[in-house]
Amino acid sequence: MKELFTSVLVVLLMGSVLLTGESPLLTKEQAEQDALKAVGEGAAVSALKEKQLDKIVWTVDVAGATRDFEVWIDAHTGATVKVFAEPMGQRAGHINEQQAEQAAIGVTHGGTVVQTQIERWNGYRAWDVTVTQPEFEYDVHVDARSAAVLASVKRMHPPLTNQGFITKVEAVQRAMDAIGGGKLLLIGLETNDDSREWSVDLKAKNGTEYEAKVNAYTGGVIALKAGG
Repeated sequence: MKELFTSVLVVLLMGSVLLTGESPLLTKEQAEQDALKAVGEGAAVSALKEKQLDKIVWTVDVAGATRDFEVWIDAHTGATVKVFAEPMGQRAGHINEQQAEQAAIGVTHGGTVVQTQIERWNGYRAWDVTVTQPEFEYDVHVDARSAAVLASVKRMHPPLTNQGFITKVEAVQRAMDAIGGGKLLLIGLETNDDSREWSVDLKAKNGTEYEAKVNAYTGGVIALKAGG
């Protein structure tokens, strides 16, 4: 009887560990499979991990028989967050990150690419390319299908910060130091009117997820929020 009780206790404890332990983020392949299930047709063209609606999601482009789809898949649970559909007639291929950067550099006439991320901009599926130069910085929006430059915004670096942005590696290290180490989940550059911040999503050693805001010029951690 004692042995049976011990066995049951072990099983219950193991079950508790499984229930409370956090699963890792979905892989690209898993996200693509979930996106195809969500729309019921087509083939996955590309998948990128990003932050949307305060969630870490996989944004999956699916080419269907008569329509193109953009599917947001929750990177933690695999749930479908949003589905956008466009007529196939609007399709003009899908450019990759390097092609978008080439288009942006062509407009800025040189500089260093700091960040390239895909997003929805004014209804377009677009690459947002951030380029920095000694005195200026640019946000260039490049159509993700046609490679056409939709807009280019030029700004001067703020006073006393004309050294430009800190790198992704530096931003991640500052965020890691703030939580005592852990694992990187996602990083993206946020460009608002008055500030530039690296948004760093992390998982601490104890399993808690955090979102850290790191000043892109100074490297200072300006906000740290538990829960991502």
